[in-house]
Amino acid sequence: MKRFITLFFICISFISYSQFSEIKNQEAEVFWDQGIPILPDDEYISDLTNQLEFDSLLIENKHTDKKSVKLCREIGIAFYNRGMYDAADWYLSRVKNYTDIIELDVIQIKQQQPEIKSITESQLENLKKDEKLLNNLPKSYSNSSVSDLKNLIKKIDKEIKILSKERDSLNQYEGNEAIVKLKDGTIKTLKKEKTVIKLTIDKTKLVKDKKLLGFEREKLKKYVFWLIIIGSTLILLSLVLLQRKTIKVQDIEIENQLKVINKKNSYLEHAARFIRHDMHSGINTYIPRGISSLEKRLSDEVVEDLKIAGSIKMIKEGLNHTQKVYKNVYEFTNLVKQNSVLEKTKVNLGSLILNYVNNTSYSSQVEIGDLIDANVNEILFCNAIDNLIKNGLKYNTNDKKFVKIFMEENYLIIQDNGTGLTQKEFDKICNLYNKKKNKDIDKDTYGLGLNICLAILEEHNFDLTCEKNEIGTKMKINLKKDKE
Repeated sequence: MKRFITLFFICISFISYSQFSEIKNQEAEVFWDQGIPILPDDEYISDLTNQLEFDSLLIENKHTDKKSVKLCREIGIAFYNRGMYDAADWYLSRVKNYTDIIELDVIQIKQQQPEIKSITESQLENLKKDEKLLNNLPKSYSNSSVSDLKNLIKKIDKEIKILSKERDSLNQYEGNEAIVKLKDGTIKTLKKEKTVIKLTIDKTKLVKDKKLLGFEREKLKKYVFWLIIIGSTLILLSLVLLQRKTIKVQDIEIENQLKVINKKNSYLEHAARFIRHDMHSGINTYIPRGISSLEKRLSDEVVEDLKIAGSIKMIKEGLNHTQKVYKNVYEFTNLVKQNSVLEKTKVNLGSLILNYVNNTSYSSQVEIGDLIDANVNEILFCNAIDNLIKNGLKYNTNDKKFVKIFMEENYLIIQDNGTGLTQKEFDKICNLYNKKKNKDIDKDTYGLGLNICLAILEEHNFDLTCEKNEIGTKMKINLKKDKE
């Protein structure tokens, strides 16, 4: 999928680059000095621009002095002949009007007329015709159409051919040199005017091309935009379809797992029924009756002679312990039944725990304070507290070991003076069958007892957390939910 997305954006970038690469600036590189285009390596243009006052060119929009107009025209045409149209337009626009250059040529012709000697009437009329030709050229081409300008170029070309023939004829028959020069000047002026007209046509095309280019660019942007939208939509749809397929596969896996869990739960429920009912007769009926029958048949003298008093006591204590375990297992396995509800009784926790601890071997190491009343399942709750007390005494390296049970706001506290256990370490131990890797704790500890303890407290809607303090480990059971 990542490769597909990358390939998609590479294709879009290639299309955009292909389209925009066609838009090129065909002008040669021009250097600009103080806003004036100049080519330092071009000696001809450099010589011409050096004759101008750059400051006046920057300040004044129009120039009427002959020198400036003449130089601007020459520089503009020089740039035009080199294909540098922006630079050519800059210099030619410095002239008051493109056709001002024609007026200058006409003035030069008139100034040279006194030098003409032996001029005939027909020759004079011919010169006046040339002057009229130059004067009749448009003063500006900015409002002319491209077709009109092209027709004008054809007309100028025609006139240049006529003037060239007249000039050549004068040269052939050794005509007046002044008249020949005037003819040459008129031809040169028409050629330069032709160059100006071409520049105007090129500028008109350039403006049109720029507009078309802008339109094409906007059109391309729209195409690229919609291409991205469509591509993104297809990618999203593909991702959604893949996700749906993945979810479907996961649903099938979950269904299979649920079937396995339900099957194992049925086995667990059968085992619980076996423990609750089938083991009940042996633990609570046959063994107690057998011990009672044995005590009736054995007199104290016989017991003393056989020295079995200790053995009988051990059997009774073992039976008592087994019955206690059976009660815990019975209550705990009741929760395996579907829609089962934990049976609770409201009791004083202090009295309940005290009665339970008094029947243990560690009663002298447990100190119980004033505790509140709470709704609990007496057997299971005492089993959970018993597990916490045993852990506090077992994982304890002090010579004098103790566990204190007291209230702290809504928390039932079980505080020991052992090695101390953080919440992070507690969570690791509570991970079922995850052996605690701690040199200060027995390597054979798997956390099964704590998991049973947590399960019992969760059934009571109690929360169990722990913290390590200066004394040891502080187990905190939140009883707030029960009170609410």
